[in-house]
Amino acid sequence: MSEIKLTYFNTRGRAEVTRLIFTQAQRKFVDNRIDREEWAKMKDSTPKGQLPVLEVDGMMICESAAIARFAARETGLYGSNNKEAAICDMVTDSIGEVAHAAINKMFSAKTEDEKNAADEKIYESLKPLEKLVAQYKKGTYVLGDKVAAPDISLYSMVAFCTDANPEFKTDSIPTIAGIAKSFSEQPHIAAYLASRPKTEH
Repeated sequence: MSEIKLTYFNTRGRAEVTRLIFTQAQRKFVDNRIDREEWAKMKDSTPKGQLPVLEVDGMMICESAAIARFAARETGLYGSNNKEAAICDMVTDSIGEVAHAAINKMFSAKTEDEKNAADEKIYESLKPLEKLVAQYKKGTYVLGDKVAAPDISLYSMVAFCTDANPEFKTDSIPTIAGIAKSFSEQPHIAAYLASRPKTEH
């Protein structure tokens, strides 16, 4: 593969899973973080007028989930067969409900009652995900003892829930929490997490 360029704003947001996938695979890529002024100039040149976009061999790929899956497949982090790929899909797709609840807490909930209700929704939506991950987990990580895409998505989800609620507790999701901890403690990932730009989200 020739040069890979991932373009997004200077925030974790919808691009961080892909950044972590490339970092995990130790695949070089251009982490192109742009401001609003730069975005205004390039918006019309993107497929849907949205970020992130990934440029590979003259092709511009949009939609954060499609980008992350492409990156995982290109780097060998999406399982070794269709069954393992299906497990990757089940886990990553199931994270959507949790992410939606966290986004609601961060950007929509205004009153204390609304924030408390949003927290309850986060915890409630985590229950079936923890059950799913525990059912299919084969080793340290979801697919065994090597990191794959769903492990990275789970780590990012836990971080996002913590952004939404600094007092977020992982007691009810020990399997997910264990995966997230193991992933983040790898030396090359720990180095990336320590050196990446400090952003709110």
